[in-house]
Amino acid sequence: MHFLPVMSRLRFVKTPTEEIIEQLSEIYHGHSDFAFRKRVHAILLSAKGITINQLQDILEVDRDTISAWITRFETSGVEGLKSLPIPGRPPIYTEDEVRQLKDLIDQEPRQIKQAQAALQQATGKSSCTVTLKRALKKNSTILGTAAAVR
Repeated sequence: MHFLPVMSRLRFVKTPTEEIIEQLSEIYHGHSDFAFRKRVHAILLSAKGITINQLQDILEVDRDTISAWITRFETSGVEGLKSLPIPGRPPIYTEDEVRQLKDLIDQEPRQIKQAQAALQQATGKSSCTVTLKRALKKNSTILGTAAAVR
């Protein structure tokens, strides 16, 4: 008994308008969320006729994932490609407060407890030094610093 290879149906994103392609291109070249950019890239390539199997090799993502991205784009547009909020406790400090903390630490790099006290007085929020270090490390790309906070 011989089995013939099953030809998978080629699937591409339904051709987006020029305006949508331009919007996707802007997102791909300038958005800060890497996962969002990767999904947008898949849609742009699919619109150019790249197959899911080729996308799988290019993006190193499972074909079912790429198919799901295409479905999300076709049903919800660009919004469907955005990353969903990550569950969990919201951060204690806002980005502005972390910038303020960084400025305090830049004044006295070896005195994190003093910076902690000054930040608590300014914001009314208290936390342990581990939380402060975690906030600095998490926001290191925003602050333009190295991620090496010890």
